[in-house]
Amino acid sequence: MIVNQPLLPAESTEDIRMYLPVKELSLEGREGGFEYYLIPTPRGLRPDSYDPARAFLQELVTYFTARLGCGHESFIQIGQVRDQEVTRLFADHARDWIPEAGLGVWPHRPAPRMWKMEDMENIESASGTGPMLNSVFRVTAHANARLDAMTTMLGTGCGLQLVSHVESSVLLRDLKGLFLSFIQDRVFRIFPWYVPLIEKATLAELMEPFTASVLSGISLYIRESPEDGGILIVSAQPLAEIFAQFGCKQMEREMKPTWTLAE
Repeated sequence: MIVNQPLLPAESTEDIRMYLPVKELSLEGREGGFEYYLIPTPRGLRPDSYDPARAFLQELVTYFTARLGCGHESFIQIGQVRDQEVTRLFADHARDWIPEAGLGVWPHRPAPRMWKMEDMENIESASGTGPMLNSVFRVTAHANARLDAMTTMLGTGCGLQLVSHVESSVLLRDLKGLFLSFIQDRVFRIFPWYVPLIEKATLAELMEPFTASVLSGISLYIRESPEDGGILIVSAQPLAEIFAQFGCKQMEREMKPTWTLAE
């Protein structure tokens, strides 16, 4: 005898996260010959919320590479993210991107070092944290792999782009030399390359000489910055006219210069 079994509800694949287009860009300041901007990114958005920002950043990087003759290096700071979905996204594309591990370093913070007993005491306190290892993966595949990595990982909180008029191998060699003069712990001196981790606090008020040296060879720096709640853009070149070329509309009556990204 066949017994009718109750039908189980079909598993829903609909993404229930909020859709809110990421399309606002504001000038946050100017310091040391650089302009820096922020695209605010609220947490928990649906991935397609980032489509306007994806198109804009791809156009911006392409402008620097195709029109200004710069090189582009793409990095993924996957170590700071504990989201399984993000880790899976990175793993799914690793074969195409051929990632190589290196180290991200904050130029305005103490140099990375091994943990000490006082670090363990701090981590047990309510607000304390110990030294962090900021693993960063460089996309080494050619063709459009770097742009693909940038647009694919956008919205995960771990993308980082270096665009420079200096040849990539020379830029990475120079950055390594600068950071090795800063890092003393032998464990952190073994990486093939080092990249700067920049946040707004790095650029606020008077830029430290070491930070200025680190940024000196970089024409355009883009990083998803959880510390700032958005995508940080640092440029050695004024960008307002370029934004207008991209179809961005400057908003009126704002406290600071603000644009809406083209959709």
